[in-house]
Amino acid sequence: MTENVSSRMDTPTNISLVGPGDPISQSLEYKTVAVFLVLLVCGLGIVGNIMVVLVVLTTRHMRTPTNCYLVSLAIADLTVLVAAGLPNVSDSLTGTWVFGHAGCLGITYLQYLGINVSSCSITAFTVERYIAICHPMRAQTVCTVSRAKRIIAGVWVFTCVYCMLWFFLVDIQVMKSGSIQCGYKVSRDLYLPIYLIDFAIFYVIPLLLAIVLYGLIARILYLNPLPNRPDVGTVSSGATMLRRSCKEPADGGKGGRQGRPKSTLSSRKQVRASQSKEPPLSNSCNYLFSHCLHNRSIQNMNTYLITML
Repeated sequence: MTENVSSRMDTPTNISLVGPGDPISQSLEYKTVAVFLVLLVCGLGIVGNIMVVLVVLTTRHMRTPTNCYLVSLAIADLTVLVAAGLPNVSDSLTGTWVFGHAGCLGITYLQYLGINVSSCSITAFTVERYIAICHPMRAQTVCTVSRAKRIIAGVWVFTCVYCMLWFFLVDIQVMKSGSIQCGYKVSRDLYLPIYLIDFAIFYVIPLLLAIVLYGLIARILYLNPLPNRPDVGTVSSGATMLRRSCKEPADGGKGGRQGRPKSTLSSRKQVRASQSKEPPLSNSCNYLFSHCLHNRSIQNMNTYLITML
């Protein structure tokens, strides 16, 4: 019984908490609940992740660097759901491994591949968010779709090669009860250091990095809070500054003359009307800049006429 439990715990593709010989695992209620929960979780996860992938791939404006990482994460989650869900359902129903030697190697490989790619995708997404929020000027050249695709491709290639290690660590085993299980073919002393290294690379390090980066993001947002209505405040302040820069040379060149051209007054009315409609910053600044040039050209013409007279 001790050997049975030990071998059962050394099974990489099994997430059950009971052994095949336990009365609980043989009961109909246990099998029904286990299969229902696994199918429910896997079904919802598969449908949701497929929808994410389809929406991003079929909608052009959704193809952003952030969504590229989300697609990679969704594909990795799909891999884990399929590779972990099917063996668990069959194990709950039959109590033995039914996928053979090739299935043992392939399913174990896909499980670790999906988990590790998921961790790397979350880490890349976190770094991308940090650059976009804390270094927005650099993000214009660093956080691009093409760069995100190259990073994702590198993550998948590296993880595919790295996870080949598990091909040499697992194999099917015949238990004393006669059932077949997919488990480690090496001793615990050999695979435990490998497992701990894998745990540190793909869990501990990404977790610590995420804590640090999200802490820096929170600090930036706390010290530099965004205004409630950024468009209105930015447009109003930009409009005021440009209007002052246009007004000062115009007033100085007239030598105290009070008269203003009708075109200038009408232009300023247009500026005020455009400000009341709260246009985008770029359109407002472009209009005010052209208005400034218009005022200066009128002032130059007035000065020339006064000189001639």
